[in-house]
Amino acid sequence: MNKRVFIFAAGMYYDDIPQVTADDFIIAADGGYIYTSEHEIIPDLIIGDFDSSKKDVNFAGEVITLPKEKDVTDTAAAVNFAAFADEFHIYGGTGGRFDHTLANIALIAELSRQGKHAYLYGDGVIITALTNGKIALKSKNSDSVVSIFSFTDRCKGVTVTGLKYPLTDAVLTSGVPLGVSNETLSGEFTVEVKNGTLVIFYEKIIG
Repeated sequence: MNKRVFIFAAGMYYDDIPQVTADDFIIAADGGYIYTSEHEIIPDLIIGDFDSSKKDVNFAGEVITLPKEKDVTDTAAAVNFAAFADEFHIYGGTGGRFDHTLANIALIAELSRQGKHAYLYGDGVIITALTNGKIALKSKNSDSVVSIFSFTDRCKGVTVTGLKYPLTDAVLTSGVPLGVSNETLSGEFTVEVKNGTLVIFYEKIIG
């Protein structure tokens, strides 16, 4: 089942408006409901402890109230609820508190370990993760910035094509940010890792 899930969190939003379809499952995580209501996006579910939005929203659908003292963030709870999905798009998951941004990066890394595709949208950038596989991506244009980090202690067999500084069967470690600030040659590039989890930052196409 190739089901896409869009999660709207309580962080920062930028210029691009997500293009959701009737087939997508939409979750507003706590304050993310403010964004969905302002942009006439109707969620299938609202979930959260409601510390960043009011619980008494004008919503006829399903609402899950979480305790304020819990072991997961509202966004992580939304991800856990949508375990049926293969593809995740998280908006409002960056900006604001940096610890929440880092928590959401960890979320997409874990989703990639589960064999799923996950994308976290920030200010002009998309963040995704790759575990033991290969991915082809499109950035904004040529000369746009791409940064690749090891999210495990060591990533082995890293091959990067389509960037100014390519790699072939390389090893990246979490302690040395060798993959920061690379550049696209044409806007399209591929990343492969044979063993480990990479986190990839690339400039998104607007419009």
